[in-house]
Parts: sequence; structure tokens; C-alpha cells
Amino acid sequence: MEPESAHHAGSHAVLIGTSKYRASGLPNVPAASNSLHSMDQLLTDPELCGWPEDRVTVLEDFQDAARLALELRKLAEETTETLLVYFVGHGVISETGDLCLATGDTDLRYPDLTALEYERVRRILLNSPAQVKLVILDCCYSGRVIHGLSSPAENQLAAATEVRGVYTLTAADRTAHVVPLAEQKAACTSFTGVLRDVIRQGVPGGPPTLALDDVYLELRRVLKARGLPEPNRRGTDTVDLHVFSRNAAYRPPDTGGAGFRLIPRDREDLFLKVMAEQPVRALTANAIDALGDHPGIYQLYVASEGGTRELVYVGKGDRSISARLTRHLRKIDGRCNIDSHDVSFSYLRMDDDLSYVAPEHLVVRQLHDQGVVVPWNLNGFGNNDPGRMRDTTRLRSHHFDALYPIDLSWPIRTEGTEGDLTAYEFANYLKSELPYSFRFQLAKRRNSIDDVTSLDDISVTVPEGLLTADRAFRLLAAAMGKQWQISALAGQVLMYREENLRYPSALRYYVDTNTLDAVPDFQQDDF
Repeated sequence: MEPESAHHAGSHAVLIGTSKYRASGLPNVPAASNSLHSMDQLLTDPELCGWPEDRVTVLEDFQDAARLALELRKLAEETTETLLVYFVGHGVISETGDLCLATGDTDLRYPDLTALEYERVRRILLNSPAQVKLVILDCCYSGRVIHGLSSPAENQLAAATEVRGVYTLTAADRTAHVVPLAEQKAACTSFTGVLRDVIRQGVPGGPPTLALDDVYLELRRVLKARGLPEPNRRGTDTVDLHVFSRNAAYRPPDTGGAGFRLIPRDREDLFLKVMAEQPVRALTANAIDALGDHPGIYQLYVASEGGTRELVYVGKGDRSISARLTRHLRKIDGRCNIDSHDVSFSYLRMDDDLSYVAPEHLVVRQLHDQGVVVPWNLNGFGNNDPGRMRDTTRLRSHHFDALYPIDLSWPIRTEGTEGDLTAYEFANYLKSELPYSFRFQLAKRRNSIDDVTSLDDISVTVPEGLLTADRAFRLLAAAMGKQWQISALAGQVLMYREENLRYPSALRYYVDTNTLDAVPDFQQDDF
């Protein structure tokens, strides 16, 4: 069973985080930014929460509370299935004792006027047509809202059998915990850090998928054991049964001593023999489409000199081999130093859901025993976007991105997009057209105290005809101005409001009307 939100076109996750503050009484919290991006990675991990990237919006370091409320309201009004709202940052209390979510320009003397009052968030949530509303608050005093979100009318639906209603998970009734400022460069807040670990490590002995209350109970146990503030939760209807993630620690039940195995030990040799006998096909869209949607394992090969094939990757499709191979083909097509026409594959269809087993490991283990290395299983080929915290990582020279950097000459179709678009529309269009990750910040800050410019306020004129990725980034950078930087790294492209920040794996930088080519600095391998 997959997380229910994984394929819902009507769902949306809104991740809000503030780590930089102007008021003297509110210290910066770098861990909040780390937490925000950790949640983004967690939700979009296809093996865990499974949210599509285009259904997750990150709103980082908004200065003006009114603009933030407007963005949240727009997204909430468009959501008809699951609406998830996450906030990390400072929580402050108004004169009336109500929780306010601090933004960059929050003045502690007037939190009800300069911060985002949770009462306003509550109204946005209750007016949203979303069937399921999930709220996760990682801030001080967040426990104060635990009884304020559900209305008496909603409580009357508690006997309903559908998963509907509201679920609120909060970090602390009083002061939330975060490590000292000097230790926050790579750390998350304590609450989000433990939440992340619970999801990634799973709940031993738990079910195949984790409902919200499964997550809460394990989260509470771990936080309490570490002497950290205990979380709170409140759910209306049966929303506590809403599936949040797969259980990474799930193991099939013992069936009487032998243990359940997809492939019994006495059949491993036969399985490996059958796998090795499967025909090899060219990795093309037509060949992939002919497979249908079935689970199974597959092998990728790359043609080498002399007409031989080198086995480079062994993988599995939990529920669909074709979906995995389609992603691989698109990724390879968008890279330099490799031609997808030189790549082929073989596969073995299996009748089981492979979410919790790994038959591909049998193949890799056998090859290892024979002294054969499967290089792409070791060099990051199958990885997703590693997230903001790893953008400055110095890659090894054998990493997939170092061997096969992104192709900036990738053609971008412009039919139907010619003319004036907002920067947000154009950036999202590029994100959908590019065969590699394009991650961008949604808003920028100016020096004036109330001036926050959204990407919706910046215009880009898209010309007719074919664009390359390079040309598209030049257009976007020119529209964004000197305070923004587009950084084309070996494996992905970033656009953030930053000046002269250098990345070890950068290929090219775009700032305003200027471009700067870079030489990537990869770690040389010892072998």
C-alpha cells in the first residue's frame, strides 16, 4: 500500500520555514532552514512518503506575514484532497495568549500585527476544500493550538469511516529545543530531526505503512527517551489513520520458523540463472512502454569498445519496472559523455510487490563474489536531489554526476509559452521540461522593511522558437537581477538569492546578464 498522498493530483504540501530575523529579540535559527529542506526531501522520497515534487511548495524566509498568509491561502483554496502545512521557526505569543508564527520582520512588541497569527492559519485550513488537513508545527508554544483547529461540527463526524478531518502535530507546549547556534550549521531542530529519523528508520515491528498516529507514538517515545520536549497531537474523524509513509523497518511476519522469503534459499541459484538468461533490449521509450506496469528487477548495460556490453546497474521496480526505466532513460538523455543509444537493459518480471524486499541484492552479491563491480550501484546514479544541505558537497571523481554532468544544451520546447510569463511560471515550466533537477527559492528579500518580491512579481519574456537550457537560464537570470544566482552544478541546477557563492561541483554560474564558466573540483579517487 502506498502513501495515500503519493499520486493525488488534488493534494498539496506547503512547507514554511523562517531562519533569518531582523528583530533583535529573535535570533537567527539556521537549523530551521535545514529542517525545512529535510522535510522537503522526506516528503518527496519515493520510497517513503512519495509526494510528487510538483505537489510540494517550499516558502522560505518570508519577511511579510500578510504575503505569506496570501500564498498559503491560494494553495489551500486549490487543494481538494490532502493539505499538509508544516512550519518551522520561532513561535511567539500575543497579548491575548495566542500563538503567532514569526516571519522575518516580526516585531516582538506587536506579534499580532507583524507575525502570522495561527488563528488566521486556522481559518485558511477550515475554509479549504481539502478532505484531509495535516498540520505540523515545529516552534515554541505550538501546543497551544492543539484544541483550536477542530470545530464542534467536525467532532460530530468522529464515527465516519472515511479518512477525513484535521490532524495537528506540535513540537512543544512551551519552549521547543534546538542545539546551540554554533552547532546548527548542519543540524535540524530537535523535533524535525527526530521526526525525520523516525520516518527514515521506520518503526520496528510496525505495519507496512505508517499512519499518523504510528509516527506520533514513535516520535513521542524517542523524544521522551532523549529528555526533549514531548510532542502533542490532535485528530478529528479517522484522520489519524491517514497513511503518512511506508515503514522502512517493516519485515514480513515469521511464518513458522523458516521465515518468509520472496525467493527461498534453495531457489536462489535458479533465480539468478533465469535472470542471467533474459534477453537484452535497447533502452528506448517504445521498449519501455511495451513492458506494462509490473514489478520486477532489471539490469542496465553500456556498450563498450569492441561491441561488448558492460553491466553497470542492477535495480528494481517495486510496482512498475517501466516507471523506473523511464526515469533512468530521461536522466541519461540529459547527460554529457553518454548516449542513451549505447544503453540497453534486461528485466525479469515478478508477481510480488517488492517494496519490502530486495531481490536485486542477490544479483549484486553474486557478481561481487565473482569479483565483478557494478559501478552505477556505487556512484549515486539512482539518487534523487540530495537537498540544500549537500549542495556544497565535494563529489568524488567516480560519482555519476562527475562522470556524466548535466547537458546545458538540452532543448526546451516553447510552444504555448511564448510571450510574458512570471518568473515563477517560467521556472516551473523549466522544472517540468528539464531531465535533471532544477531547485529554486520562491521569494526574495529587499532592504526595505515590508518589501517582499515573489517570483510572481517578476516578468520573463520567452521568445518564439527552440531554447536550450543554457539560453533559458540566461533569460531567467537577466530577469531576476544581480542579487540572484543560478548555479549549474554537475548534477542539478539551483536558483537562490545569493551573491558570489561558489559550489565545488559547479559548471556555470548565471547572474543578471553575466555568465561565468567554472571548473568542477572533484575529489580524486585513490584507485
